Amino acid sequence: MSILLSGNLPLGLDGIKILLHLLNFLILFGGVTFLVYKPVKKFIEKRQNEIKLQYEKNEQAKAEAEELHSEYLEKLAKAESEIMFQRSEAERSNHIIKENAISEASQKAEEIISRAEIESQDIKKETISGIKNKVADVAVTIAEALLEREISPEENEQIIDNCIDEWTKDE
Repeated sequence: MSILLSGNLPLGLDGIKILLHLLNFLILFGGVTFLVYKPVKKFIEKRQNEIKLQYEKNEQAKAEAEELHSEYLEKLAKAESEIMFQRSEAERSNHIIKENAISEASQKAEEIISRAEIESQDIKKETISGIKNKVADVAVTIAEALLEREISPEENEQIIDNCIDEWTKDE
């Protein structure tokens, strides 16, 4: 160390200047460490904490999104099953309505047919009654004609033909 302080160093360097420069460097290094390093370190730690917090928030948001997605899928499946249930209920009720309409139509058709049969029987009875009355009138007319005179077979045929013609004219 005495050689450094003596000042006889090559290249014209002085040992005291070197020590002063070394001391200057240490002071500068300490000042920079104290003034710059610690605030930068705090800034970096703060930024790392913010990034971690943001990452945790993102993870939480992702978990919530996945939960919402699963709830959505669950609700969608429930809605589809509800739609299928309502569709089957609607088809079943439509089938019941259709069967009721068919049975009502069948009953009405049977009622109409039975009324038509009754009416046709009434008309038939009336027609038969009318025919019987006309036949009776014709028979009375023939009997009156026979009683008034004696009729030959030709006249008998002519009377019958006249009665039939008269009978068909009335209808």
